Amino acid sequence: MATGDAVVVYDGSKLSLKDIVKAVRNAGYDVYLERLHLLLELSDEEIPRFEKWVTELDGVAECRVSLVDGTAVVLYNPNTTSREAILSYIRREYPEVREISEEDIKELEEAHPGSELSLKLASFSIGLTVVLHHTMGILGFRPPFWDFRDYLYLAAATVVIALNTDILTKGFRSLIRGTPVMESLISLSAVLAYIFSLAALLGLVNSGGTFFESSAGVLGFVSAGKYLEERIRAKAAISIKHIAELQVSKARVVRDGGVVEEVPVEDVKPGDVVEVRAGERVPVDGVVVEGWGYLDESTFTGEPVPRFRSSDTRDPVLAGTVLTSGFLRVRATRVGRETNLAYIVRTVREAQFYKPSYQRLADRVIGIFTWVVVVVSLATFTYWVLIQKVSLGMAITFSVAVLAVSCPCPLGIAVPLVVWVASLKSSKLGLLVRRGDVFERILKVNVAVLDKTGTLTVGQPLVHDVEVLNGRDVREVLEYICAAESRSEHPLARAIARYCEERGVGSREVEDYIQLPGLGILSRVDGVEVAVGSVKLAEELGVVLSEELVSKVLGRASKGHTVVLALLDRTPAALIQIGDSIKPEARNFVRFLKSVGVKTILASGDSHPSARAVAKELEIDEVYAEMKPEDKAKLVEDLTKKGGKVMFVGDGVNDAPAIGKAFLGVAMGMGADISKEAGDIVALSGIESLENLYRLAKVARRKALENLMWAFIYNVVLVPVAAGALYGVLGLVLRPEMAATAMVLSDISVVLNSISLTRWRPSTTSH
Repeated sequence: MATGDAVVVYDGSKLSLKDIVKAVRNAGYDVYLERLHLLLELSDEEIPRFEKWVTELDGVAECRVSLVDGTAVVLYNPNTTSREAILSYIRREYPEVREISEEDIKELEEAHPGSELSLKLASFSIGLTVVLHHTMGILGFRPPFWDFRDYLYLAAATVVIALNTDILTKGFRSLIRGTPVMESLISLSAVLAYIFSLAALLGLVNSGGTFFESSAGVLGFVSAGKYLEERIRAKAAISIKHIAELQVSKARVVRDGGVVEEVPVEDVKPGDVVEVRAGERVPVDGVVVEGWGYLDESTFTGEPVPRFRSSDTRDPVLAGTVLTSGFLRVRATRVGRETNLAYIVRTVREAQFYKPSYQRLADRVIGIFTWVVVVVSLATFTYWVLIQKVSLGMAITFSVAVLAVSCPCPLGIAVPLVVWVASLKSSKLGLLVRRGDVFERILKVNVAVLDKTGTLTVGQPLVHDVEVLNGRDVREVLEYICAAESRSEHPLARAIARYCEERGVGSREVEDYIQLPGLGILSRVDGVEVAVGSVKLAEELGVVLSEELVSKVLGRASKGHTVVLALLDRTPAALIQIGDSIKPEARNFVRFLKSVGVKTILASGDSHPSARAVAKELEIDEVYAEMKPEDKAKLVEDLTKKGGKVMFVGDGVNDAPAIGKAFLGVAMGMGADISKEAGDIVALSGIESLENLYRLAKVARRKALENLMWAFIYNVVLVPVAAGALYGVLGLVLRPEMAATAMVLSDISVVLNSISLTRWRPSTTSH
């Protein structure tokens, strides 16, 4: 205890340093870890291997990669390993990885990707033009400049290769490492096709033709996918930057003697007392030690009503929340990157993009297929030269035809094309699909965790009922209440004001007005004392309420509504029932989930009565209330450990960590930008559209598997033909340009099957 050190003996085959760190944190303490920031130049397929490989090093607790900006953070124990040892270990396998500072990361986030995106778009345009030109020619339409096509295609292929040096570099690096990915076969096919075609054009080999169009087309099509991917990442980076800006740059620190000094927020230390005034954001996580006020905590709770926070009860507050009224002095407990807000930003930044499992299967097959194709190509060349004694040009023709016909384009576009068409269909349903495996994942979901406010409910307090007591006139009572509440900015007061405005209730003269923190308001209207607030306010004023009235208030509160009591001259005059409203489509959506065997859970930052009331009305299976962002994320983790394929549906910054950790994260379109960027799906038109997405996903999966089947059949059948299997029997030679044509025809079959998905229509069935 004196030094803060601990020694843990553990079985490394059963758990890791990361597990121990987590256990210590769960016990209420923390472990000192240092951070190493890295800039990667790896393909997405290599990232899981990179993370796993780095965490195997002694002393490394965790390695997390952000696909948004291509950076990684390594958390390590400096007593076990060092920054230099980690870098040396990594560079043995990944020499291109380099260390960067946190300032460099900020520059990456602020950098505009426009020029790179334009290059990808240009690459796709050139490649597509070349393939279309070549296709028209071989079909007998003789397009312009057909007689000069070799030189035109050479120029186009050269430009496309130059525009895709990043893909080629990653492809050959992974090939050299012995872990080939999609980029490897793309790079090998494109470059070898280019080199052979150039040799043929210069007369160095007698091939009878070139196929520069293959190089340009393959890289061009890949560029289109990279363009869409980078657009998504750029948008996510911008949203992360915006939410990070909720962290204020300055803070007023109260020094010894009561002197208040404004300092940069990074200079605030745990234990310092900071001052927060009305309208300002809280700069740190901490505890209120002086004053009171209403805090807008919707950033973390998703609830629209500000919470009362006071020094009397030492209430906790979070960085990024807004003090709508009052005055606070807060003792800092967490500052800088340790605050809850910083945690949310990190969680979303480290979100992953995934491919469908059948696409990952294709990628793995392509990795093996790459070596098989190379071996078959070399074996083909050797066989025809040494055994069949054909000319060198003929042997090269067979060998390169194998590479050309094995071009991964059909395999490469088989799934992405379906995902693209399905994504377009989804957008017409009011859904934005942000990761390629959504159409697969939604079919595997067996648990749905639903946020309450803004997801199942409207998210705005409304007056549901006004009960006038003691036989008073309804309109007269409302005139007094509305006049008194007209001075308040509290959301409940605004709900009452809207209620009066909608019913044309007139106003009266307000003579006096006092706001009583945490209780309500006390006012004098036309000579009548008007008190509006909680039951506790009546007690403070010495008003004795009947058991019947108290029972009525508690009964309505148990249904999840806020019950406001109005007193006229200290006599109970009205009960106002205020609460959120359930969205009309929520009930149908919950029924649909149950109809497909999905367990439903409500997870809300609101009170237990409110959450239970909504869960009961919608017939939701389980309910959790008063949950913080980390509680929702922990719930998702626990359900996942129990075998749950969890879909989390929510809105607001507070839902972003849970959305990011879920098997399938759905963000409501009206929610905060950060939750939308964390979500795999953004529901712009409401949760009812998810039902049609489920049906669309079934069709999309079938189309994707059909495409993969045709693509594999194409390669399996034509590779032997390209190698000369029919040459000795039928004298048939599949020349490189014919192989490229076969590739185009295979692409067309895949495209047509994918486009047929556009004929799908959403169901109009209602529950």
